[in-house]
Parts: sequence; structure tokens; C-alpha cells
Amino acid sequence: MSWINANTKLFGLVGHNISYTLSPAIHNYIFQETGYNAIYLAFDIPEEKFGRDIYTIIDLCEGINITIPYKEKVIEFLNDIDHNSERIGAVNTIHRGRGYNTDYIAIKSLVNEKMGSIAGMICYIYGAGGAAKASAVALGDLGCKLFIVNRSTERAVELVRRLGRLGYEAYVGNTCTDSVDIVVNATPNPSYVHDSCLTAKLVVELVYTPVETILVRKAKNRGVKIVNGIEVLVRQAIESQKIWNGIYFPEDRVIGYLYGRKFIW
Repeated sequence: MSWINANTKLFGLVGHNISYTLSPAIHNYIFQETGYNAIYLAFDIPEEKFGRDIYTIIDLCEGINITIPYKEKVIEFLNDIDHNSERIGAVNTIHRGRGYNTDYIAIKSLVNEKMGSIAGMICYIYGAGGAAKASAVALGDLGCKLFIVNRSTERAVELVRRLGRLGYEAYVGNTCTDSVDIVVNATPNPSYVHDSCLTAKLVVELVYTPVETILVRKAKNRGVKIVNGIEVLVRQAIESQKIWNGIYFPEDRVIGYLYGRKFIW
């Protein structure tokens, strides 16, 4: 940043083991290009210190993003959450003590842009954490029949029950069937998604380093439509900026910057 003074606003990302994150690069670029007097930092908080430190960070920061492993846990420390966050059970954006979920907005809008109407389609979601929950509610709102696949069957069952209470048709899944239409990888490991899923019409990959994960590469080779992790990351970041500052910034400029500076490859 070319300026830090008494009027500089502080924003940040809260998570643990987040040295890989591109969020500071994205948000500081937006601040620089718009002339907004702010700085965005990453706060890596061990789980045993989260309850102590999160209140301080909320008080200090104008706006916060939340990532693994705190998207669900943070809710109990907030004054309020919006309707989507309440349904999802996870928050990834905070503004003045109120929680929002811009993962939901990003996934729902990107899938809609790639596919148009998906009502009645079959969707397999790999994972059962905060990102998987946001994906499930987003795709449920678009009319999909949902299958949750997770290493912990207990967590998959818990998410399926939550989705059922929200009125969605949801089941615990195993491997994809030939009838699968959409696959979402909401785990840190793209290779966890079985090759049987590559008969889908669309693959949504939430891992963003590298941009072309093994799942994305296999899907491309099969001619499957793709929403990659950078598309989701950048869109949710811009949606966070809208909530915090009312800043509307072009996604293509952010993605071009990340490639140009070799943050992504």
C-alpha cells in the first residue's frame, strides 16, 4: 500500500493454516485501484485462541472474511446473521458484527450463468463443511436434487437432515451415478472426486491453487463445463466488497491481475 495513516481502514481474513490465501492480494489490489484508504491482512488464529481473538478482530476491522476452519464456529460470536447464513449455517463475511455468506452468492450466480435453468438436475456435492453447505443451499435454491458425499458419514447425514428441514430433496451419496448433472468439490482434495462424476454437465471446483486442478483438467478433457476455484474466490470477494464499502469492481481485472503477477497459474 502507498498509504497508511490514521484514517486507513482495516479489513482482514480469519482462518488457520492460511498461508496459501490470495484474499489479501485481491482486496488490496481493489483498494489500490479504487483509491480506497484501506488495508487487508490475514489473521492466522490457532483454534485454541479463536474464542479470545475473534472479538478483538471484529472490533478492529471494518470488514472480515472467514475461512477454514471457522465458517461455522464464528456464528456464535456475532450479533446477527443474514437469512442465507442462517439457512446455510455458515458465514464467510462479516460487516459491523453481522454475518453474511458471499460463497452462496458466488456459487449460485456462476452456476446459473454457466447452465441456465438447472431445476430437477442431480447434483453431487463432495464435502460437508461451510463451503459444502453454501453450495448445497445455493443449488437447492436453483431446484437441484442433492447428494452429499463425505468421508465422515455422520457429517453427511447431519447436512442432509439440515437440508431436508429447509425443504430440499437431499440424500447421502456414495460415488456418482450416470445420471449426475452437476458435481461440486468442496473439499481441499480434488482427487477425492471419483472419475465416475465426469459424466456430469458441469463441474464446480472450489480449490483454486493451481487453477487447473486434477479434477478441472479431467473435466476439460471430457468437454465438461467448469466453474473453477478462482472464479468463485474472486466473485465472493467482490460481493464482500459490495457489503463492506459499496465497491463494484470488474472481476476480469482482478483475475488478470492475479495471472499477471503470477499469484495463480
